[in-house]
Amino acid sequence: MTTKLSHIEINVSDYARSIRFYDKILFPLGWQRLLCTKDCAAYCDGFLKLILSPVAPEYKGAGFHRKRIGLNHIAFYADSKSAVDQYYHEVLIPNEIQTLYQEGPMGDDDYYSVLFEDPDRIKIELVCALKYCDKNSWPNNLESNFDPYK
Repeated sequence: MTTKLSHIEINVSDYARSIRFYDKILFPLGWQRLLCTKDCAAYCDGFLKLILSPVAPEYKGAGFHRKRIGLNHIAFYADSKSAVDQYYHEVLIPNEIQTLYQEGPMGDDDYYSVLFEDPDRIKIELVCALKYCDKNSWPNNLESNFDPYK
């Protein structure tokens, strides 16, 4: 059997603010919002759904940090380096969305991306990495040095 990722659901602290943010970053990537209820907002690119849900008040206090157990970041594919650059100039800059680690996109011909955070500090990446899932390409060709069965 083969499969693809179906959906990702993110609990957000400020539901309306997060919907406005994800509208800004997803619509230019060709995603559409399928629904928006008081319980969830669902976006889709035709294959994968991204769902936002308001977090229950009793869970708001701890906040999110990508270094804790759980989600580290979400990455969306771009078709080319120029698409990453265009997204940076046409979406991130006009919406005053700060990039992480350096100003603007970074990388090389194998892996070129721009990284930023959503309102809850979930890291988001737009990446052009055409060989990213190729077993013979970086980083998949690094030596495996950990055996989880020992």
